[in-house]
Amino acid sequence: MIWFVASLILLAALIVLGWPLFRSGGPAISRSERGLDVYRRQLGELDEEIARGALETREADSIQLEIKRRILRLGHQEKISSPVSGTRNWIVILAIIVIIPVASLGLYVDLGSPDEPSRPLPSRDIAAETAALQSENLAPLIKRLIDALREKPDNLDGWILLARTLTRMERYQEGAETYLKATVLAPEATDLYMGAGENYYFAADGTVTPDAEKAFEKALALSPKDPGARYYLALRDAQKGDEPGALKQWIALYEGSPADAPYMPVLTRRIKETAAKTGSDLGDLFEKKMAAIPRSGPNGEDIAAAANMSADDRQAMIGSMVQRLSDRMAETPDYDGLMRLGQVYGTLAQYDKSAEAYARASALRPDDKLALAAEAGAYIQGAGKDSLPSTAVDLYRKVLALDPDHPQALWYVGFAEAAAGNDSEAARLWTRLQQLTPDGSPVHDAAVRAIKDLSAKGKN
Repeated sequence: MIWFVASLILLAALIVLGWPLFRSGGPAISRSERGLDVYRRQLGELDEEIARGALETREADSIQLEIKRRILRLGHQEKISSPVSGTRNWIVILAIIVIIPVASLGLYVDLGSPDEPSRPLPSRDIAAETAALQSENLAPLIKRLIDALREKPDNLDGWILLARTLTRMERYQEGAETYLKATVLAPEATDLYMGAGENYYFAADGTVTPDAEKAFEKALALSPKDPGARYYLALRDAQKGDEPGALKQWIALYEGSPADAPYMPVLTRRIKETAAKTGSDLGDLFEKKMAAIPRSGPNGEDIAAAANMSADDRQAMIGSMVQRLSDRMAETPDYDGLMRLGQVYGTLAQYDKSAEAYARASALRPDDKLALAAEAGAYIQGAGKDSLPSTAVDLYRKVLALDPDHPQALWYVGFAEAAAGNDSEAARLWTRLQQLTPDGSPVHDAAVRAIKDLSAKGKN
């Protein structure tokens, strides 16, 4: 099929190139005849100018004399007629027919893949091909980062961005080494050791190697409650044959973790698989965790009843449900319930109450960036678009102390710094936000515009 299609394309190209040469040409007008025709028209135009009075007779006589001299000079030249040579046409046509196909075939044999078997779409790994293409697109970024770090090796953000980019490209060994280089600048950063350990783990196809173990142990020493380090070190024990010991550690991590933690599905699967291998009885471990989740939403009967309610009655029912949740949080407050209460108040546009609920949740977990950011967001929503409350900025500064890469905190603290005249700090924060967000996303574009506005202000 490919040769048939290629032949059709080649034939179309030959027809386009050769068709003008097949057309029979008439006698060609010589250059002398063309010149005489031009001079005759000039004499005619000159007579018209004289008739209109645009030229005086004396000026016209000198011009006519010069034109007639040129006509006489051309009259002494031989008038030739040179029809297009049919013989020459056929030579050119034959050259096109031979040279173009031979040259095309030669180029394809040299640059193409004539022996490559066909690859039907169902048999292709599109995801792998897409990942390979993305890796090629990231290669220039890697080079720029490396060049920049050679000039400024103390740029911690640059090392972290390079490590994350290498991880995205699945260059795990290099990613791990880059994370460890970053720990020289931030020796107390748990996330950097976790990043190194996970890259070593992925590089070894899911095995906790000695290098990965060393990184996870360092992370655990810095943050004894870090769930990632605890999970991987328990996995290390399981891979070394101590599956009962690993199961015990995973159960302890499960019991001490929030029910909605993002790692809970993976942890649950590990516990179930290991319990099945060791013949361990888990009892009501999972049932207790599910029972601990506050059920503040409507049940089936509430939904069925709400379908037949008027708008006022439905609003009253929602208010009653919110009040029940609020009363329960007043009696027995817990983090998950307070976070849910803050979210409900925010949906109802009761931003003061929303901020209060998030603040109470933050008091239960002082180092929880989610509650701090949610409280700051509630203050901002309550203040409107034209105001940035200092309370929200202070909260976002705390968030940045816990997570230097938090997008909302980078954005709003950057605005506060710009308003205070600290343009360099605002540019640093927004540049970091730009690096963390994908090209073309609204946040990325907003950061780019904000940085440009700062530059324009500096020039003015």
